[in-house]
Amino acid sequence: MVKAKDLYKSYGKNEVLKGASIEASPGTITALVGRNGCGKSTMLQILAGTLKADKSSICFFGNDVSKDKSVFSKYVGYVPQDDPLFEELSVSDNLQFWAAGSKNVDKSIIDKFELKELLKTKVRDLSGGMKRRLTIACTLQRTPPVLLLDEPTSSLDLYYQGSISNIMNDFVSHGGTIIMSTHNEHEIVLSDVIYLFEDGKTTRILKDALDMNDIRRSFLIQDK
Repeated sequence: MVKAKDLYKSYGKNEVLKGASIEASPGTITALVGRNGCGKSTMLQILAGTLKADKSSICFFGNDVSKDKSVFSKYVGYVPQDDPLFEELSVSDNLQFWAAGSKNVDKSIIDKFELKELLKTKVRDLSGGMKRRLTIACTLQRTPPVLLLDEPTSSLDLYYQGSISNIMNDFVSHGGTIIMSTHNEHEIVLSDVIYLFEDGKTTRILKDALDMNDIRRSFLIQDK
């Protein structure tokens, strides 16, 4: 299980997280929901190890990150909002780079993400949807047990939204853990647990108790 307790983070005088906590179990999707600037992306960056919290307690499957920073690279795959791809390189080159230079890219990844016909294509020539798929494919090559997704389908058309949702479902069906920030109502409903962010803190809601009308009213969520 992923456990993050009492996370605090300020940017200057702006307190973004004020004791926020979340838990996520294997085989589940956890959604982080709230208004822009409420701390969702900050939470994901801290869980990915790319941003240091002012105060926190974080464990991945019983491993305390304060005692061993390598826990982040061992357990976590992180997909930020902006795709971290090399635009001038081919799809194949990007896959090999994110696989830590492996000569043989995982063929199952290529098939699952429909990349076979695009391996020689430069990233700059891909659509936004294909770039997003490639970013997730690159991240999954290390087979991390935990996948952090920051707005995974933002600005994508329905085809690519559905495609990425299928990939997420497949990931958790094999025991993976997904934690994602989202404004997309379909992704919220797809999730097993929802954490609402407000005033730097979190409220946990189980799927069975989900009321989208309350979420819309409180957090001004719009389906993108």
